[in-house]
Amino acid sequence: MPRPRRSNLSRQSRNARRIRNIANERTEEEQEIAREERLVTRETARLAMRNRRVNNRDQQVDNFRRTRRDLSSADLNRTAFRYDCSTDYCLHPSVCIGPMDVVCEYCGALKFSAETPGLCCLSGKIQRQIHHRIGSLQPLEDA
Repeated sequence: MPRPRRSNLSRQSRNARRIRNIANERTEEEQEIAREERLVTRETARLAMRNRRVNNRDQQVDNFRRTRRDLSSADLNRTAFRYDCSTDYCLHPSVCIGPMDVVCEYCGALKFSAETPGLCCLSGKIQRQIHHRIGSLQPLEDA
């Protein structure tokens, strides 16, 4: 069974020594040319990365605008009967879904602010007893 390879952090590799020897054998002019070539290579890589980021950002903005435009022209009549889970309806400009912050005074249900008062329990006319799956949480009476 071969020995596992150990880390090469503290040792100099053959390749590193070879590159250092080649660099030491170069003249000052050759070193300057190599520096300039590395600088140009790095700059072109940076420019390419910047262009990719700009293109990605532009693409995301275009996709967002296209989605927004498609949703704004969509007909919302009877949409609930043909609901599409891939469509984000909250982006539609005419859809305004607010928080459920109104509490019904009769049954304590949370409702939207524009919802008809008492619609959930007919203004207290319908009384529902809450049943739990594990049974009643009230203690049994001694019989």
